Amino acid sequence: MCEIHAQYSSSTAITVEAFRNRPCSLPLSHPGHLPPTPEEVRALRQLLGYPQARLGSLLGKTYNKKGCKAVRRWETHVDSKEHVPMNYCAWQLMLLAANVISITDLIDASSQYKDLLNLNDIENVEDIK
Repeated sequence: MCEIHAQYSSSTAITVEAFRNRPCSLPLSHPGHLPPTPEEVRALRQLLGYPQARLGSLLGKTYNKKGCKAVRRWETHVDSKEHVPMNYCAWQLMLLAANVISITDLIDASSQYKDLLNLNDIENVEDIK
């Protein structure tokens, strides 16, 4: 696998492997999960090699020649009134596209819902009313 690097604002190079160990790459159900920071969103986009418009296209957002408003807001510093936190599903799609996580990881993590609900004896979701 070729080594692709992106830069954080701290000038620390990051790889796909390094992203796998970040709290933002953990499943939502994991107690150590943290949402991605604007710097992590930007770093993963750069790791993918995508301009903002292409990432917007991948995620089903409106974009034009100048870029993508949604992506720009996700990458804006949290103290800015323009900042909007990134949607978890959009973040997961970015992680999948960069091969940070796999579809198997997502499926395995989703099976933890029984533990989270403390309903280990549920066999069929339709039984929950």
